[in-house]
Amino acid sequence: MEAWLEAFARANSRRSADTAHDLKTPLNVAVLNLELLRMRVAKLADGSKDERIASYTAAIETELRRMARIFDAFFLLSTPPKNEGEPKPFDASGICRELLNVEMQGEARIRAHESRIREALKLFIQGASKVLKEDGRKASAESGDQRLRISVSGEPAAEDFELEKIFKFYYTDPAGNPDLSLAAARLIVETYGGELDAVQERDKVTLRLSLPLGDQ
Repeated sequence: MEAWLEAFARANSRRSADTAHDLKTPLNVAVLNLELLRMRVAKLADGSKDERIASYTAAIETELRRMARIFDAFFLLSTPPKNEGEPKPFDASGICRELLNVEMQGEARIRAHESRIREALKLFIQGASKVLKEDGRKASAESGDQRLRISVSGEPAAEDFELEKIFKFYYTDPAGNPDLSLAAARLIVETYGGELDAVQERDKVTLRLSLPLGDQ
């Protein structure tokens, strides 16, 4: 990596938490003022409730809170966790067995921050539970060819399922709730040289997560 790019990366890492805080502060102020505006409008209307105003303000609050979660995910998860030092080799097979409840042969030693990989897998499972139906959903994990490979497959939970949208930070799950679990999981995985994607074959979708084994 060129020297200027290394300096750029170090600066971004050092300032990420402060940047997330600075960006969230005006959002928090906006949410507070939105609530004050609601109260003021209700007072002017003598307590009568306008459904359209309630709908508009609820939508604005939802988007402001969504933006705050995106800032947290992007600026905090794209940099190393605080006070954990350099990534160290550890066996990830135990985490896979614990969180995915799958059988797995042998070790899967990767170089990463164990706490961050655990977080990524939790987000991956959470995201899979949102986009895939529980009935028939299956998980698997294996290591080989210098990669740890984890997959979850099943039928899409939404009739209008769109594969290209599920990894977007601005994703809304089938229940209508903002959800960035898969986007955040992919961000963490890519930080450690891994990949997270999905494929669809007719009525079956497979979410695939992989990480390099060893010191790659």
